[in-house]
Amino acid sequence: MKQTRGIVAIALMMALLLMPMALADAAEAGTTDATGAALPEGVVPVTWEVTPEHPMIDTDEARALYQQILAGDYPTMEELLANPVVAQLDALAAYYKGIYGNTADIDTPEREQLREELKDWFLTRGSARTESVDEDGRHHYVYDGPLNRDFQMELVLGLPASGKSTRVADPDSEALGAFILDVDMIKEQIPEYVESHGAGADAVHFEGMAIFQRAIDAFLTGDMKGVNIVLPIVGGDLDEMLQQFVLPFEAAGYNVRARFCPARENEAAARVVMRELGGGQLINSAVAFNFGDGPENVYNEMKDMINAKGEPYGLEEDAELAPAA
Repeated sequence: MKQTRGIVAIALMMALLLMPMALADAAEAGTTDATGAALPEGVVPVTWEVTPEHPMIDTDEARALYQQILAGDYPTMEELLANPVVAQLDALAAYYKGIYGNTADIDTPEREQLREELKDWFLTRGSARTESVDEDGRHHYVYDGPLNRDFQMELVLGLPASGKSTRVADPDSEALGAFILDVDMIKEQIPEYVESHGAGADAVHFEGMAIFQRAIDAFLTGDMKGVNIVLPIVGGDLDEMLQQFVLPFEAAGYNVRARFCPARENEAAARVVMRELGGGQLINSAVAFNFGDGPENVYNEMKDMINAKGEPYGLEEDAELAPAA
């Protein structure tokens, strides 16, 4: 997006200043990570803009898997777990985690300034607004729409890549005039994520979450208090979700409701892989494939509970949800 170019430019500059020399050495060798561990055949540091035509794992096998999933031919979970491309993606995630470590541990004034700038940039966004509708009826959104201040919060629960954003968060944001609290939008601007074209997502996870929490504080006690919110979240643990999101927002006066975005486990896992290959945001399969029925069970347990406004948390499931992109 045009509005992110300044942040991206800053991020790239910071990455070049902070990136260990081991990255350049490993990129030239293309066979070992920063700790000397061997990378599998076909796995090299990502030095290109990741696209479906030039995927994160740049092999014919990876392209074939991408096209298979794109066509709706979803492997079983067993097939995904045994797929060498998935193993290569995991090796690449470990490679960048070995180089960058946990970026939340970077403790410099410059880094702290960057974190504040990313939080401030994130909070300038508006609600989703349909910019165009393609010939298949899919809406394409920009995030400069009006924000309403009705103290409404909608949680969107579902597996990774189940379509929480495309099927629910975007259209509901537009309907409610709601800010989308999506931590991925912050992570995608962190220098190591930018430098690695999304392959360093594991390394920036905790830093992204810390910046995200600063942004949340603006809705709990700051200038954004009362602005409607849509929060897409996996939601694998009810107690954790209640403590981290539901109770603080209810204490701030929000009417918290929840929706569930259904998806078959293997289809969602396959779309995670397709997203990684074609556009970045690399998540280790041990995490991305490990939620099972958790989000659905959490929603089913939560939906009939009564919120602070005396209403059930659960919103009626929409049978007309569009297929996930």
